[in-house]
Amino acid sequence: MRVSWCGQSYFIVTGPGGVRLAVDPHDGDSLGLPRCEADADYILVTHDHYDHNAVDVARGPRTKGVALWREGTFTFGPFRVAGVRLPHDAQDGSRYGWTAAYLVEADGVRVLHMGDVGVAPTEDLVRPFGKVDVIMVPAGDVTTVSQAGAIEWAKAVGAPVVIPMHYWLPGSNVPLDPIDVMLSIWRGDVERPGPELEVVKGVGGGPRLEVMSVRGAQA
Repeated sequence: MRVSWCGQSYFIVTGPGGVRLAVDPHDGDSLGLPRCEADADYILVTHDHYDHNAVDVARGPRTKGVALWREGTFTFGPFRVAGVRLPHDAQDGSRYGWTAAYLVEADGVRVLHMGDVGVAPTEDLVRPFGKVDVIMVPAGDVTTVSQAGAIEWAKAVGAPVVIPMHYWLPGSNVPLDPIDVMLSIWRGDVERPGPELEVVKGVGGGPRLEVMSVRGAQA
């Protein structure tokens, strides 16, 4: 499985047979980030906020299915997906509403995209996810969990690979924090794989923080 990051919470996951799954596409311009068109086979959207719901950017001639903050289990081609509803804020969704977290499995790898989760992990919240190989977790504070909270989620699901997302990047106009705090309190390896990361079955070791660069961004 290959993972590409387009900034904010937008990932393109390439699975068996080159099938592409886009998660939380944004339009680029309104965020001050590169536009990242995907022509994805399938598209997942965690919630209906402008920096997550630009479906047309990821849609193309090969698109076969779109899921909007969908709960429950379903199949998108080679991807097995489970959507779990979580509060976007610590006030039980009263400030920012709700988000879906998507557990995506293919090639024997289980990847958890947390959406804009705003609450700390509890046993009841963690239980539906089971074993997780890779977690994509918001780390920009402000409208989601804190950066320390992002690490709590990574520990709670036991993911050996942790990909921070939804944080401030140079050029971005989204009022989030950079990941300085997360980097200062992280206890484990830190790698910088660039805009793409290959994840294989049996991923272990860790925990390691994979600080990706944005696809299409200037070096």
